[in-house]
Amino acid sequence: MAGRDFGGKIRVTGSTGYSLSLRGTINILGASQSNDAVTNQDGRSDRIITPDAPAAELVFADDGLDFDRLLNADRHNITIVEEKTNVTHLFTSAFWTGKPSSNRINGETSQLGIRADSYRRLG
Repeated sequence: MAGRDFGGKIRVTGSTGYSLSLRGTINILGASQSNDAVTNQDGRSDRIITPDAPAAELVFADDGLDFDRLLNADRHNITIVEEKTNVTHLFTSAFWTGKPSSNRINGETSQLGIRADSYRRLG
């Protein structure tokens, strides 16, 4: 039941066999370009189109994952499933980016993201 419903259980799995338990948030950046505007001296505006890779930013529970292994892994497929909303996000030929930060007070890992060659949303 997607639409105006959000949240619920969200699972992140990699085709190499790992599974992450989300803790705080996930942001999907599914577009393959970004657009910026520039205004010319005569008042007309132009659009600057920059190719970009689909991405996701995640915060998850620090379950002892080997960050070096995750960051050094070959490209693989990453699937994010929103169980309550029945929405699935498919990142194909993806890899992890960032520098993991582990908060030892609340057990959150942040500062990690996904980049992929392609993205598809189902549901």
